[in-house]
Amino acid sequence: MAGDQSSPATTHSESQDPEAFFGESSTFAFVSKVQTNTMPRQAHVSGNKRRRLSSSKSPRAYSLDSAATPRDLDDSYTLPPRDLADSLVDSYFNHVHRLYPFVHEPNFRSQYERMWMNGGDHSETKATWFALLNLIFAHGYEFHNPIQGRSPSHSATRFLVKARNIVFAHIFKEGNLELIQALLLMCHYLQGTLELNECWSLSGLMIRTSISIGLHLNPSPATTAVEREVRKRVWWGCFVIDRTLSMKFGRPPSIPTANATDVELPLPVDDQYIMNDSIIPRQPASRPSLTSFFIQTIKLAHIIDSVLLKLYPSTGKPWSPTASQLRNNHDRFPEIFGHSVLLDGELLSWWNGIPPHLKDEPNNPDGSDFQRQRNVMYIRFLNVRLLLHRQSFLIFSRQEIEDTFQRHVAIASCNCCIMAARETIKLIYAQYRRRLLNSLWYNLHYVFTAIGVLLTLQTMEGWKLEALGQIEMDDSLELGMEFLKVASDTSTLAARYLILLERIQTHKSGRETPLPGQLSSQGHSALQQSDNADPALPAADRTPWQRPDEPQLPLSSDFPDFDDLLFGTGLPRDLLSADWSVFESI
Repeated sequence: MAGDQSSPATTHSESQDPEAFFGESSTFAFVSKVQTNTMPRQAHVSGNKRRRLSSSKSPRAYSLDSAATPRDLDDSYTLPPRDLADSLVDSYFNHVHRLYPFVHEPNFRSQYERMWMNGGDHSETKATWFALLNLIFAHGYEFHNPIQGRSPSHSATRFLVKARNIVFAHIFKEGNLELIQALLLMCHYLQGTLELNECWSLSGLMIRTSISIGLHLNPSPATTAVEREVRKRVWWGCFVIDRTLSMKFGRPPSIPTANATDVELPLPVDDQYIMNDSIIPRQPASRPSLTSFFIQTIKLAHIIDSVLLKLYPSTGKPWSPTASQLRNNHDRFPEIFGHSVLLDGELLSWWNGIPPHLKDEPNNPDGSDFQRQRNVMYIRFLNVRLLLHRQSFLIFSRQEIEDTFQRHVAIASCNCCIMAARETIKLIYAQYRRRLLNSLWYNLHYVFTAIGVLLTLQTMEGWKLEALGQIEMDDSLELGMEFLKVASDTSTLAARYLILLERIQTHKSGRETPLPGQLSSQGHSALQQSDNADPALPAADRTPWQRPDEPQLPLSSDFPDFDDLLFGTGLPRDLLSADWSVFESI
C-alpha cells in the first residue's frame, strides 16, 4: 500500500469566523470574573459589551468538491504501512474504545482485514468507512509508541485532514452510520485542538444527520443485535458530547432531553458477546462489563443537564442587567444554594449507585482498563461536583450573605468546590504519565477548570478565607500549573491555558506582566519558534501534542495578530483586558 501522501491543497479565502457566545457554565467565562478582581480596568470599553468573541479572519480554508469521494481524493484513500496501521488500530481499541465504544470492534476488525486482503481494490468499501478509519488512526496516535523517524503528531494531523475531506464531501448529500461515527470521533478530536468553533458546528451537523437516519428512535427489533447496540451507543454518544460542549461553552444543548430518552440505554455487554445472531446479548456474570463505563457516563450527562438548567440557565442576558434584574439575581441566592444541595445529592446518589468495579479498588489487580475507567469516572464526578458548587463559590467570594443558615450552606458548598478542584489536580498529576487517564485535552480542561477555582480562592478577603477554613494553602495550584507547563511542551492548548493563567497570577501578585517571550518556566522551553514569530505562541495549526519544531500543516488559520494570545481558541479576544463587571449578574 502507498504510504502517507501530502495533505490536500488549500486555498486562501477571506471568510470570517462567526462570533461566539460563552455562557455562565463555561470556565472561560468564569475565569474572566477572576480577572475582574485581579486586573486593572480599562478606561474605555467597547460599547458592545456582550460576552461574545470578536470576529477573527481565517485566511486558510479547504477547497473541497462537494461531489468528491475517496476515488476522487486519492490522498484521502491511501493507507499507511500495514505494521503502522495495525499498531494504530490496536492503540485506539486499547485506550479510546474502552471509554467511547462507538464502533463494534469485531465487525470493524473484520472489515479492516478484508480491506487489506483486497490487494488495493477498495471499490466495495464505503467512502465514509475510510473517514472512520482515518479518525481511528488519528486517535490511536496519542497512545502510540512513535516509530523512530516519524512524527506522531504530524501524521495524526494528516489523518484528520483525510477524514475531513471525506466527511465534508458526503455530509450534505446523505447520511449513514459510519458518517456519524466519524463525526463523533472528529468532534472528540477537535476538542483538543484550537478549532473550538469547528467542533461546535460539526457537533450540530452530527446531531442533525443522526436524526435524519433515525438514531433518535429506538432501534427496530428487526435489526441485528450488533446494529441495535451500535445505533444506541452512537446516539447516546451524540447526547453526551452535546452536553459536554454545552457545559464547556455555556451554550444551550442541541438535543432536547425528552427526545433523547426515546432511545434505550446500551446494554452492559462487551463487544465480543454481541453477535449478529444474538437475540438478547448477555455479559458473563463473572466478568464486569467495560461498556458499563459508557452507560454511567450517559447517566452523568443527565445530571449535567440538570446542573445547566437550574444553575446556569442560558436564556438570560447577562450583558445588559437592569437594577431590577440585579435585585432579582440577589434574591436568587437562596435558590442557587438550594439547587446546589439538591443536585449534589443527586450526584452522590449516582456515584453510590455505579458498579463497584468503576469506583472501588479491588483486592486483587483487575488490569489497566478498569483502573483507567475508575480514574476517569472519579475525575468526571469531581468536575461535575465542582461545576454545581461553583455558583455558590462565586456568590460567597463576591457577596456578603446575611442569613446565618444560608451562609453556612454557602460555606459548605464552597468547600465542596475547593475540595473537588484540589483532588482533580492531584489525581491527574499523579496518573497521567502512567497512561491511566483519557486523552490529554480532557485533562487539560479539568485542570484549567480547577485552577480557575483556586485562583479565585486566592483573591478572597482574609475573613472569608478564615470562615472557609482555608487559611493554609496546599500545593494543588502549583501542581496544576506544573502539569500545564509540562503539557505545553507538546500541547498547543496547554500553552494557551498556561499563558492565560500566568497573566492572571502575575496581575494578582502585583508583578509586572511578563511579555510572551519572557516566560521563564522550564515548561516553555519547547515553545521557541522562528525569529519572526512570537516565541511564546505555538502556531494555531498544530495538533494537541505536536512539537513546535515540527513542520506546519494546513489544518487551521494563521495568526493575523501575534499580540492576540487567544486567537483561534474560541475564547474572547479581549479576555485579558476587558472590564467584565457590567456583565455580572450577581
